[in-house]
Amino acid sequence: MDQIMKPDAGFGTFHHVGVAVKNLETAVEQFASLFGATRESEIIHDPAQGVRLQFVNLGSLRIEFLEPAATPSPLDSLLKRGIGMYQVCHEVRDLDAELARLRAGGATLVSPPKPAVAFDGRRVAFVSCQGMIIELLEAPER
Repeated sequence: MDQIMKPDAGFGTFHHVGVAVKNLETAVEQFASLFGATRESEIIHDPAQGVRLQFVNLGSLRIEFLEPAATPSPLDSLLKRGIGMYQVCHEVRDLDAELARLRAGGATLVSPPKPAVAFDGRRVAFVSCQGMIIELLEAPER
């Protein structure tokens, strides 16, 4: 149980949760007015991911709100089923090695590594394990 509580128990560092929304501006404004969330970023359009997104901070929690920006969008099926929060993101030192390790352990690759505008071109990949989507974010070079 102690391994769970460590911020970097060999898997990387928690970065954010992703929440799919139908309207980005409405969601961000509602969280700001109701809960005091503060905007961490401007609205970012990522054509490679087919989304528009914005990061907000709610206390110590970073939330990435995402809305569809393409037809079709990877968010369409989530929004149709009423799913909002759909992924957690961890920043990892070696994206390729971590993907290989996770896949060898039974995780399913959902989306292969590709550059993400929101992270200055750092690569992201998505895996699924036990019904949960996990985004892996390539750590910046040191």
